[in-house]
Formats: sequence, structure tokens, C-alpha cells
Amino acid sequence: MLKIYQRETCPYCKPVREKLTELNVTYINVNLPKKRSERKELIELTGVPYIPALVDEEVIIAGKEGSYKDVLEYIEKKFTNNKES
Repeated sequence: MLKIYQRETCPYCKPVREKLTELNVTYINVNLPKKRSERKELIELTGVPYIPALVDEEVIIAGKEGSYKDVLEYIEKKFTNNKES
């Protein structure tokens, strides 16, 4: 199952949640603390404290400071191509 590491008030996370909702994709939402140094699970998994980050089975897309585009591109590519026009 798809897992998103994020914070509710993060402006970079909101478009990712909206896209998942738009595409009717079920996912696990992992809320993280604001303080980056406290995001231990995320840092162990991705090597960085940035959000949003995505885990989809063996695929891990680490967050980048100030960007959500890699996560959004992955979601669009994986789930949009499966939908009929």
C-alpha cells in the first residue's frame, strides 16, 4: 500500500494529498512533527528529513526541500495511466 510521509500544514504536501484524492487512490498517511530532526523514521528510510516523501512497496521517493514534484510525477504516472479516458 502507498504510504505518504507528510504534515497537514505543509504547503508541499497538500497537492499530493489532493492528487491522491482526485485519483481515488487509497494510501496510508504518516503525520510527522514540524521539527525536522524529530523525523527519525523518515530519515532512516530516505536519508533526508524532507516531506512529502512516498513509499510504494519497493519504490521510495525521498522528499526534497521546497519541492513535491517528484512525488506528484510518480503518482500521476502510476495512477493516471491505469484510468480509462
